Amino acid sequence: MRICSHLRDTEGYAPDIVGWVSIDLNDCDDLAALAGRAPSERADTRRTRERLVRAVQAWVHEHGAPPIRLTDVASLAGVSTATAYRHFASVDDVIQAFVLQLPLRAAELFDLSGGATNDALGSFCRWNECWIEACLEHGPLAVHLRSSQGFLQRRHEGEPVIAFACALIEPLLDALDGDTTLMLFTWNVTSDPREVLDLHQMGWETTAIADFVTRSVLATPPATSS
Repeated sequence: MRICSHLRDTEGYAPDIVGWVSIDLNDCDDLAALAGRAPSERADTRRTRERLVRAVQAWVHEHGAPPIRLTDVASLAGVSTATAYRHFASVDDVIQAFVLQLPLRAAELFDLSGGATNDALGSFCRWNECWIEACLEHGPLAVHLRSSQGFLQRRHEGEPVIAFACALIEPLLDALDGDTTLMLFTWNVTSDPREVLDLHQMGWETTAIADFVTRSVLATPPATSS
């Protein structure tokens, strides 16, 4: 039996988490713009940014590695290098825009599912299902774009992609019983797109993978004293 179907918050257990998961709308617009998806942009500007982001996807699909020059991305997108530089300051920026597709998609799915509610565990379960669905959509190529730094270090340094994901997941973890930072660490390890794709290729369904992530996080051991 899936944990999300039979472990629910008892009276007095669930704190009010409605409103905790609050991302500044300006930050969301900035992230969406970086990802080439800001609805407030001119249509032609948005289309050009989207072409450049899709060019990163095509490059990674063909070469199995990220591009190292914005010139190559521009050529693949069918735009001039000057145009590419008007939209992205560097190749790293357009790669980051591509990586942002995954957490932004997860956030969209979570919002469509109803977002955070007073059912702390139910909200966390739905988030995991949305994250897994987003991983299956964007993960196959995103796995080639790995950082050399650890997840918690990038969180500490405020890397935009990680900061965005953490702003969504940490309030859900705060509402559960345990050490938020350690549970975040466990969540990252078990929900990494590479691991999600491994389980999916083994025949696991989305709900089964999400349930595994949920169970793993709930079983996170407490910190040990040094």
